[in-house]
Formats: sequence, structure tokens, C-alpha cells
Amino acid sequence: MIAMFRNDWARTWQNKARLFVMLGLILVSIFLAVFVSSKGNFSTKIGVIGGPKQEVASDTVKIVPLSKEPNKSALALGTYDAIVDMRQETPVISTFKGAEYKKELMNYLKDPQSIKAIQKNEGGTGSKIIGYMLMFLLMFSVTNMLLFSEDKEKHIMERIITTPISFIKLFANYALFAWLVLFIPNLLIIAGISFLGLTDIGLSLMNYTILIGVITLFATAFAVCNASFFQVADTASMLGSMIMMITTLLSGSFFSLDNGNKFFNDLIHWLPQKQFLELVKNIEAGQSYGDNFQLLFYLIGISAVLMIIAIAKTRKEYVRN
Repeated sequence: MIAMFRNDWARTWQNKARLFVMLGLILVSIFLAVFVSSKGNFSTKIGVIGGPKQEVASDTVKIVPLSKEPNKSALALGTYDAIVDMRQETPVISTFKGAEYKKELMNYLKDPQSIKAIQKNEGGTGSKIIGYMLMFLLMFSVTNMLLFSEDKEKHIMERIITTPISFIKLFANYALFAWLVLFIPNLLIIAGISFLGLTDIGLSLMNYTILIGVITLFATAFAVCNASFFQVADTASMLGSMIMMITTLLSGSFFSLDNGNKFFNDLIHWLPQKQFLELVKNIEAGQSYGDNFQLLFYLIGISAVLMIIAIAKTRKEYVRN
């Protein structure tokens, strides 16, 4: 197994530029999360078009007067949590945060003293750091399966299977190596930032170790399952990265997305990334891992299912009884 690891590392190091680019993106995402966390005391930013000047009853809300309606992208990117058009008799609220948020905001516009109702539960610095690095980490996991995909594409897998190495040992090598290459650098980045005192990382290193370990387990399971269905490495990487990017954005990694559609929101709720982000927020709020057993079980369970599918698919394709 050690000899196989050395061989895999030598092949990975030949393409080290890809490794450094992805780790650089993760590092940038961490500092971006810290910057966003510290840019002001308000937690809700509302753009108001027309109408009288709004009273602000707390520093957790920022009212921004607007002369015209901004693009919808301003809501999607989190520039504003809501846009309120006061030019009509009844205020018209535009937001991606759902009917409940609209209702609370309407109450605030009627009575600014009801500020507590619309304060957002976005978590602290730790939640933002993990949220911002999540998409890059997951996309990195897909490109991290390049060795497995190349061995299939170049028909090296057929030759390896004929050697005395067992199929399970071979598959475990691919999966474990991919997990380690994903887990160790990300944890070292967080630990380095913490030890150098560059910024507050929000959570303890032990919590980061557990949380990164859990999400990299899911990421590796998805990546190997995705790669098992394709013979061409580029096809597997492109489709897997696209799936990870879209589902991570929908899960609220960068900003909360709630269009008020119950069916749509229920689907998003069951995304592994969404469940993971809920776990991070709960841990940062002081809950124990035992209190979040169901979330952990779901994440580990879906990782196990993906891994079993990948093993069964690959074994059926290459192992002849």
C-alpha cells in the first residue's frame, strides 16, 4: 500500500500546478470569508427605493436608499438581503429568503422596534470560512480523482487487475489517497492561519479536523462514484465539477437561497452540502456532535452509499469471476 501511495504521489506531483491553484483558491476563499465577517456590524442590508427615510432601530440592520431598482443579481450575490419598493401604496419586497423573511421584514417596516425578528442566523466566522471554502474543496475532490480516471481511460486498470493486488486493496488505495490529498492540505491551511495568528478562525482546530474530515469523506465518495461511470477523465471532471458547483450554490454556501417554493426548498434541504452547513452552524453555536447525530449519520451514510455504488460499478466492469 505504501509503494502504491508513493507512486500516486509521484504522479500527482507531476501535475503540481493544479494542486497549488486549487489550494490557492481555498486560501483566498478563507480570507474572503474573514473579510465579509468583519465588514460592519449590521447583519441585514435592505435597499429601499423611494418613500420616507426609514428609522433604523439597531446597528444589525442597514438601510440603503436607492434611486432605482438594482439588478436581481444584487440579491443573488448578497449585496442586499432584500429590496423594498416604497413607491407604491403598499411596499413591494423582493428577496430570495422566502415568505417568512418577507413577513418579518414587513413587520419591521411597520414597527422598526421589532428588529429582533429579522436578525439573520448566519453563524459566525467559522461558518463563513467553511461555507466559502466548501465549493472549491468539493470541486478539488473531483479533479483529485484524475489518477483513477486516467487509469481507466488509458486501460491501465485492466493490467493492474491482472496482478496479485486485490481489487478491494486497489480501490481503497485510490479512495484513501484522494481523501488524504484533500484532507491534509486543507487542515494545514487552517492550522497555519491559526498558529500564525493571521485572523480568528471561529472554531477550534479539533472541530475543524472533524468537520473537514466529514466533508472530505463525502467529497471523495462522490468523486470516485462520479469517475466510476465515465471512461474519459475530462468528461468525469467536467460533469462532476458542474454538479458540485450548482448544488453547493443552491445549498447556501455563499448566500441563503429561498424562493418560497416548498418543494424546491425541501429538495435543497436534503443536499449533503446543506446538511453539512447546518452541522457547522450548530457546532459553532455550542451544540455537541451527539446533539447532531442525525446530520452526521446522514452525511456518513450517503458517503457510504456512493462508495458502495462506485465499488460495485467498477468491480462489475473490471473483475471477471
